Amino acid sequence: MSQPFAASGYAEAPIAPCHDWIEEQIIRAYVRLVFALDPQNGYRTITIMLVGDVEVRLTELCQDYDMPTFPPFWVELYCRTSKSVVAYCNGYEFDEDEIAAAVELIISAYQRLSNLH
Repeated sequence: MSQPFAASGYAEAPIAPCHDWIEEQIIRAYVRLVFALDPQNGYRTITIMLVGDVEVRLTELCQDYDMPTFPPFWVELYCRTSKSVVAYCNGYEFDEDEIAAAVELIISAYQRLSNLH
């Protein structure tokens, strides 16, 4: 069963998220990204979930998709305290391998945060 979204539009992550729940949140964010406002700065970002003080974000670079210079989709772990991206993975589309890599990135963030507390 999926967790409810917070009022701000993204999910507050459960204490011990499972692989399927994280994958569902990534896919939901991917769909929400379509409805995000067109950016002035060349990209658009959706917050997928919060993991402690870390935002898990999906960013799409707006570029010419006939000749892309970078992968257009990035899953980022953004630390609100340091105001910086601390880890990321990227891809050209969300196939099974790219979603699996993003899920593993998020699970590793949970593990690191739980080791700190």
